[in-house]
Amino acid sequence: MDPLSPLGRNEDCWCGSGRKYKRCHGNHRPASQSGAPVPEDPDDGTYISPGSVLAHDAMSIPDGGAPLTMPTGEPTAKPITYTSWDQELVAVAKTSDPPLRPRDLGRLRAEVIRHIAAHPADESEPADEIKQGLFYLAAESLRTVNALAATDPKPSILWNEELDPAAFIGRTLLLADHVAMPDGVFEVLLRRGTNRSLSRAAVKQLAIAELIETGLVIPVPVGVAMAVNGAGAAALTALDLKDPSLVSWVRDQLIIEGPTAREALFVRVADDLSTVAEKFWLHGHIDAESLTADGRFTTKMLQHYDPGYDYGPWIKQVSDDAVSYYVQRTNERLVTADVFGAEFVSASMFEARLLARNKRGRDSGPAHAAVWADVPQLPDLAGRELVKVIQNEDAVEDLRRQVRASLVTARTPGERTDALTALAHELEGASRRLERTARSDRAWQAAVPAGLGVASLVLGAISGGLLPVAAGALGVAGGIAPYLGARINARREAAYLFVTARRSRR
Repeated sequence: MDPLSPLGRNEDCWCGSGRKYKRCHGNHRPASQSGAPVPEDPDDGTYISPGSVLAHDAMSIPDGGAPLTMPTGEPTAKPITYTSWDQELVAVAKTSDPPLRPRDLGRLRAEVIRHIAAHPADESEPADEIKQGLFYLAAESLRTVNALAATDPKPSILWNEELDPAAFIGRTLLLADHVAMPDGVFEVLLRRGTNRSLSRAAVKQLAIAELIETGLVIPVPVGVAMAVNGAGAAALTALDLKDPSLVSWVRDQLIIEGPTAREALFVRVADDLSTVAEKFWLHGHIDAESLTADGRFTTKMLQHYDPGYDYGPWIKQVSDDAVSYYVQRTNERLVTADVFGAEFVSASMFEARLLARNKRGRDSGPAHAAVWADVPQLPDLAGRELVKVIQNEDAVEDLRRQVRASLVTARTPGERTDALTALAHELEGASRRLERTARSDRAWQAAVPAGLGVASLVLGAISGGLLPVAAGALGVAGGIAPYLGARINARREAAYLFVTARRSRR
């Protein structure tokens, strides 16, 4: 489908869920109405909306208090954040140590992650040797990615932060030599996670261990990109937010839930990949009597919704923040891909439309079109099954050749997507013909000549002569050879990838 065109409510949803658009991403209604009642609070949390609980230990304020930032009255770029570890990684990754090959790096990572996943899961802080091991694993990953980006000719590296890597590789028609993705295990370490949370992240990463071990998928620390060029992301955001039409369009995409019964606002955007809000805001009531001479005061939050109170100015302030957040999120993803020498491919229809409006998606490659195409079989494969498919290098190269050929005359995003959808379904049909032909060839090219050969062998054994036996053996080889040759040639065709995909799923 064309991500820039409107979608009918009864069409299949663009995300590939198989549900109608109106029952999936086309549901643009807030999850609850303002002030809707919430259930009774559990012992360890507080309901801040009918469907959301805030854990008691989820919020903390430094002993010295939190700084106050006055609203500007319009969307503005936010400060770029990264950690001191991200800065250290930049320095370590620049050392002259030779980089690991992707496959060697993948095997090392899988070994380390398996060790962490098997580590006792408790609420204690990870040991220093685990922290150090993950730090140097992140550094090795950066060195490998940097080396790939400097290779001539440069391999195709794609960056995506949303989809499961196996689904992303399948949806982009195996066009990537490598897929870079956020390192969720290292992110837990940066958030000062416990052994339990670190183990959970390791188990999640092990789900794609086979793809990592081949070197196809390379997890990298995201914060490093912001340490290298976060200023670039902020500059792009500031430029975008000066465009009134772009700001107005993003504001129109906001879906705001609240104020809730506990004075919270949840904000998401229409047609983003996630259908739940990534951020929420709490309304603060200033205690006027608490104001001190040095400008400190206290606020109260999680108060009860007041239908007579004018929340309008606060909602406007939150919508400004939300517009800034979503614009900057996309620009940070673009800069991150650039730092790692990759091409950013989004699976969010909202993001695809945003990139088209700010003119940063106009030179997108075939992977951008492929992610919106209707690709049968391939996106449904798990990591282990996908590895079986991509090991057929000749067929993968044939697929990429056909992708390039199909896009020669396509000009618009919609035309490119249509071309790749047609190609994918044409290959799917060809793959079914291959299977039928293989079954037929097996009967005619192998069974019949082999039967004649066996007869010759029997006669030779009866007569005792060597010549009839040799002739019989040659008859068997002659019968099998054409079938094997046809089968080998078929495996070199792109359509055979879909045959392998179906067999792997079965």
